[in-house]
Amino acid sequence: MERHNTKWFNVECVPQCFTFSKEERPGDAPIPICNKIPVIDLGKSQKIETIKQLLQAGQEFGFFQVINHGIPESMTTQTMSTFEEFFNIMTDEEKVNVPTRKGWIFTGSEEEVKNGVHLWRDNIKHPCHPLEKCMQSWPDKPPTYKEVVGRYVAEIRKVSLTILELIGQGLGIESGYFDEQSEVQLLSANNYPACPDPSLTLGILKHLDPSLITIIYQGNVSGLQVLVDGKWMWIDAVPNAFVVNIGNQLEIISNGMLRSVMHRAVTNSKEARTSIALFVNPTPNSIVEPAKVLLNDSNPPLYKSILYKDFINASKAFGAHTDVIQNDA
Repeated sequence: MERHNTKWFNVECVPQCFTFSKEERPGDAPIPICNKIPVIDLGKSQKIETIKQLLQAGQEFGFFQVINHGIPESMTTQTMSTFEEFFNIMTDEEKVNVPTRKGWIFTGSEEEVKNGVHLWRDNIKHPCHPLEKCMQSWPDKPPTYKEVVGRYVAEIRKVSLTILELIGQGLGIESGYFDEQSEVQLLSANNYPACPDPSLTLGILKHLDPSLITIIYQGNVSGLQVLVDGKWMWIDAVPNAFVVNIGNQLEIISNGMLRSVMHRAVTNSKEARTSIALFVNPTPNSIVEPAKVLLNDSNPPLYKSILYKDFINASKAFGAHTDVIQNDA
């Protein structure tokens, strides 16, 4: 298929405007795969063992992967192909006009991130709740976008509730605690073109997620790195697995028992990479606070209660488009 968008990435060397400082760039040092981050089988009949694995991963790494999650590989493949097609067919005119549309936001490589340095990526974000309402404003191209992505979001919702229910059981929180305040609120899909020198630039800067949990599909191309014991390590691309990370809000609810940890996205020189992240968030007017069942004299609250929308607005968690995303959500 012919590309219609400007090939900003078709260069022999990384332009200065994409080159991060030595402190922020990945550099040339080899980075190992983190084999300690567990791949957890959600299909096991022994739920006690699954719960133990989830809690241990949340306490030690803030990350884990899940398999046998109930979403068929054909659906993840079709959804990934839909996003790859979306990034492929976006024209320059459409990129310019997206900010005037209500319902989704496209940020291209021209977006300034920090001190005039740009990320090596194109990105689409849009709200997902309430799903039926939000879908009406999603992209019209490719023609299957709304149907395919809508079905995928609905399935991710089921997986997220399973994970949160198991974590809640492990923490001793009452069943159903997360049901009303854990919608799939936001989708963020990224396209990272092949880069001539991945040591100089980044797809996403290091950050923490403002979610309860984030569920990421990275296909068959690794690009996600997590900070483990002060060192960057790769999260391997496991076939038909979802990467799940603990967000700030679940750290608060667990009163620090589970950790939200720094992670980033890097590029590679051989092939493009697409990733799909779904942020499972509290509703904007939810009060986020340590679960009362976890608190006692020896375990006092480590975090203050806060409205989720106030947390997002104060931290500008979604960057320059935080206000728009909050209003749409």
